[in-house]
Amino acid sequence: MNEEQFIHLTTKYLSKEASVEEIEILFSMRKHSKYSALFARISRQWNKLAHKDSDDAFDVENGLKRLAASIRNYDPSFQWEQKAQQKHFMFFQSISSRIAASFAVLILFIAGTLLVSHFLMLRPAATTWNEKRTMMGEKAVVTLLDGTKIILNADSKIKYPVRFGEESREVLLQGEAYFEVTHNVEKPFKVRTGNISTTDLGTKFNIKSFPYEKSITVSLEDGIVEVSTNQSSKEINGIILAPAQQIVYNKENETSTVKPFDNQKVSGWKDNILIFDNEPFSEVCISLERYFGVKFEIADLSVSSLPIKANFNNESFWTVVKVIKKATGLTYKTSIENNEIKKIVFYEK
Repeated sequence: MNEEQFIHLTTKYLSKEASVEEIEILFSMRKHSKYSALFARISRQWNKLAHKDSDDAFDVENGLKRLAASIRNYDPSFQWEQKAQQKHFMFFQSISSRIAASFAVLILFIAGTLLVSHFLMLRPAATTWNEKRTMMGEKAVVTLLDGTKIILNADSKIKYPVRFGEESREVLLQGEAYFEVTHNVEKPFKVRTGNISTTDLGTKFNIKSFPYEKSITVSLEDGIVEVSTNQSSKEINGIILAPAQQIVYNKENETSTVKPFDNQKVSGWKDNILIFDNEPFSEVCISLERYFGVKFEIADLSVSSLPIKANFNNESFWTVVKVIKKATGLTYKTSIENNEIKKIVFYEK
């Protein structure tokens, strides 16, 4: 039963025209808070109208025009008079002729309230967003109202609504973050980053999407995610990842690759674990700069592609620097400001 039918049933009850069966239906529906509140509104209006002369003339046509005008305050393009007249005259005709003109006033009042409310719901509500940023050398944990936990890596930004909508949960990511999503089959959790959308189907996953890097990587640890793009390419629309799979999306040519990955290497950063498996020295410097908040610079670009193999588990800054020095055969110098290390430069002896 919809709201209009409920209004009809309520007004029949108030005018003492409802059958025993209709009264039982009405009282059963009033157990729901939505209909209980609506019944109270109708009753209040009915009681107000009861004090008026039931024979007072009421111009329904003008009333409907005023109603349509009020709706146009919310939707200027609304054209409704003729349809509204047909619909509501049919509704009035279905009601017993013994109901007074005040009943028509009541129906118009309630219908108007519902219609205006309906148009207000259709209007896109302005979304209020929270934003969390991290600096170089900083991580942060964000816990959303639904219980979802987000670990934000350094030099990253996450935007999320103060309150999620009725049908979905959506956040915006720039940088890198690890997600432990509270699953809700009726309200999918979606992460938008660059041209990529990742939809949770019950999962833990890592997304890496820094604006200055050539690729976006979605790595699934547990559960299922669906990855798609809003670009013209159809290659990765609706790809489902299984645990221990990652998709690497090339932003320049809009191509992608699905492959297995090492979980600790990809998301170990959240536990202060950094693993480099023959990665170019230049890329290692970017990761270390992000992790420590200190600028890592290579003076001689000829060694920037030198492969680095190293594992760091919660190691200090100077331990990491010494390991890099030994692995590359380079030496280094530091730049200090206000008693803080701002930059370290590696160069050949």
